[in-house]
Amino acid sequence: MGSSGSSERKNSDHREGDATARGGGGSGQAVKLNVYEPRESKRYQNIPAFSIYHSGLEVHGTEYVFGGGGAGLSTGVFTQRPKYMPATAPWKYKESLELGRTRYSRQEVNRIVREMKRTWRNSDYDITGRNCNHFTDALSKALGCRSVPGWLNRAARVGNAVRSVVGGSKNDPKNNGNDKNSALADDGKLAEIKEASIMADIDIGKTGCLNAHTAHSLKALLDVKQPGFLQSDSDPQLLIVLPFKSAVKARGLVITGGEGESCPKTVKVFVNMPNLDFEEAEDTPPVAQFEISKAEKTQSFRLPAAKFNMVRWITIFVEDNHGADFTIIKFIDFTGRK
Repeated sequence: MGSSGSSERKNSDHREGDATARGGGGSGQAVKLNVYEPRESKRYQNIPAFSIYHSGLEVHGTEYVFGGGGAGLSTGVFTQRPKYMPATAPWKYKESLELGRTRYSRQEVNRIVREMKRTWRNSDYDITGRNCNHFTDALSKALGCRSVPGWLNRAARVGNAVRSVVGGSKNDPKNNGNDKNSALADDGKLAEIKEASIMADIDIGKTGCLNAHTAHSLKALLDVKQPGFLQSDSDPQLLIVLPFKSAVKARGLVITGGEGESCPKTVKVFVNMPNLDFEEAEDTPPVAQFEISKAEKTQSFRLPAAKFNMVRWITIFVEDNHGADFTIIKFIDFTGRK
């Protein structure tokens, strides 16, 4: 969280598309600073000529954020869908600024973030001394890109004057997750699913997918009128988040993969854990896991009923495919009932 004077923002040279990572030339992955502003600006009207900002850093289709609070969390670093804030959040998306390009692969970025998680703990969060904007600045530098613009975090330098207005409350990255020690379900058998589709109960506006190709996104896959397909971007992995409008009972999964080696292979399913990142999805025992054969076009799997009651979020982790550089999903359906 930080602030700015309006005239300083107009003169900023950090606008999206202007920056190039040190040593990166024009190649590599874009590193973007996603800036958020308060939904209720009147709350900050006692700070004249300044606006307060929250930020996250986006690279390889994932946005990394730092916050405090969250019972039981040891790190304050977590991931979210880029440029997205739920309607109940105090922030709303404002703009993106490109800080440069990095040559680091997604796996290398994950390793860098994993190291930073050890030192950016939720208990260390301080609204003026160690906030989200300090983190995005540190991560950008670690990726070989520019510092965040000075106007972003001016509120931190205002210090106690700002604290007296906004208070000392910490961001609370809520994780409505299941117990991470949930037992692994049976491998799953090809089954006839008799329940009706529950895809109409998905809150489309809140869905998300990490590492999705911009031209073949999750929204295209879920589009009822003009359905497309979902394709991964920088490697075969996908992390799909499906929120439901109300609690449902999921009983079956139907999935159609791409042709040949682009078909998903290992698919892990998590319940009520919307904030997983790739590293956590690899290390956390799933509620169900399936192996998909590339020989069959469409396959159906039974979900363990006891594990899929009162479902508000389903997260699907496509861990690998059958050998292609990217993964394709042509159709996906969950069956069950409310």
